[in-house]
Amino acid sequence: MKHSQNRTFMDIQKIKSNEFKVFCRSSNKNYFTRVRKMPLHDLLFTMINRKGLTLALELRNYMKIAHPGTSISKPGYLKQRMKLNPDAFLELYKYHNRNFYADSSFLTYKDHLILAADGSALNIPTTAETLELYGSTSRKTTKPQAQIGLGCIYDVMNRMILESDCNRVKFDEMRLAQRQLERIPETIGDIPFIIIMDRGYPSTPAFIHMMDKNIKFIVRLKRNDYKKEQNNMSENDQLVKIKFDMSRIRCHEGTMDGERMKELGEISLRMVKIPLENGNWEVLATNLSQSEFNTEEISELYHMRWEIETAYETLKSRLQIENFTGTKPILLLQDIYSTIYVSNLAEDIILDAERELDQKETNRKHKMMINQTVSIGILKNDLIYILIETDEQKKGILFQQIYEDISKNLVPVRPKRHYKRRKGKFAAKYSNTHKRAY
Repeated sequence: MKHSQNRTFMDIQKIKSNEFKVFCRSSNKNYFTRVRKMPLHDLLFTMINRKGLTLALELRNYMKIAHPGTSISKPGYLKQRMKLNPDAFLELYKYHNRNFYADSSFLTYKDHLILAADGSALNIPTTAETLELYGSTSRKTTKPQAQIGLGCIYDVMNRMILESDCNRVKFDEMRLAQRQLERIPETIGDIPFIIIMDRGYPSTPAFIHMMDKNIKFIVRLKRNDYKKEQNNMSENDQLVKIKFDMSRIRCHEGTMDGERMKELGEISLRMVKIPLENGNWEVLATNLSQSEFNTEEISELYHMRWEIETAYETLKSRLQIENFTGTKPILLLQDIYSTIYVSNLAEDIILDAERELDQKETNRKHKMMINQTVSIGILKNDLIYILIETDEQKKGILFQQIYEDISKNLVPVRPKRHYKRRKGKFAAKYSNTHKRAY
């Protein structure tokens, strides 16, 4: 049995367990106790199977496969959804992740997981309720667009979303990342990790907090961050002392952060200058020692951060995370977390297939990888048959068929290939290069 298959079947068992049913009751202990046309596990399966069609078609297609001859009305379905704890799928994908990292087959860089933190805005239905709860885009338009600020921590090598939180569209990314980092051990245990962050994250209190917690980090600095220290660098990779004078403490006066800065007086950060293709430099701050990771490795690690941008693109484009069931905030959160669960499930299966592919001896010119878009489409179309199957042997056969279909769809990896951007040119309503998977 494949590792991903075992984890998928464990997820299904959890969904059907009484313990999970209790967790799914948002506020009333009597929810999901009566025998209905669509019990709790069916309700959850419809969300995993969601393809962004009209709700009437989604329900028709699901009931036709799962319960032929039975139908359910949209009001009845939505009434059940309003009873569901929106954190149900958040709990489910974290359960899947814990099982993933309990296995020793995950990928690391010098025995470290490489994590990236970033946020992204999701367009949501614009109503008075969503505008008040989450806010809107800052762009000056005649009509506001409600948005949710989604903040995630992402394992860039194993392509797993470890933490996700929905916030107002304008939120403090660094403070959220600090809270999320404190929860990370609940998923990965004591596996060492390095967190990579972009220019929006640097802050002295954050650096102190991570160093106090022995969290390893690499953060890109803006030009004005520790400008004096950056200008005084005599080497491209050196340890720099950051002194906390009154100008740096003043804005934190009267807070715990300010008191901690006074107590320390200074900290030492390693600053690494990396040349860019345009002739400029990027400056990275880290607490990794030169004996652990050399300059080239620091540069390589930071540029792995781009994978979280790709992950957001997958959520928005291939998995259609912004294609919501309804307008109520509880439905929006359910759709977001269920989409993240499906993303992690797909990547788990793909990673299994890629690992098997790497073990095979081939004479191909390029290293091959699994086509992610096609894999997501296969999973969205066929997973439903595994979810509703009760016979374990048949369930295994169905999973193996999905796995084999996914393994056949390969694309070459061409490193350092670049294309000139043609944004706005040759635009068409239906792209030839980015077809939908479902």
